[in-house]
Amino acid sequence: MSDVYNSILLDMKKLKGVKRIALAGRDGYLIGEHASEGSETLTLMSANMLQAAENITNTLEKVNPNRVIVDYKGGKLITTSVGSKALISVMTEKDASIDSIIKELDKTAGRIKEIL
Repeated sequence: MSDVYNSILLDMKKLKGVKRIALAGRDGYLIGEHASEGSETLTLMSANMLQAAENITNTLEKVNPNRVIVDYKGGKLITTSVGSKALISVMTEKDASIDSIIKELDKTAGRIKEIL
């Protein structure tokens, strides 16, 4: 089954501005891996950030966030939920247009959610 995930992630990886992408369970451990060194560290930390954001927004607003975005000197880290079972984390190039990346990320998350 991970070949299916890897194929979907590979399509996303080809998008201009995407440096790294990884799929993981909500616990942060990798599911499908079209990833490189440091991928599990990325997803473990992303799972923690997403859970913290969900706790905050659920407590204050009674809704879940669509995604978590971290803006750093080298680019952006975008983590989005794939239903209740998984998450996708993407690291972008410094000058990447995140609108197109987010649009494709949402589509990718939807495709994977159908499989899970």
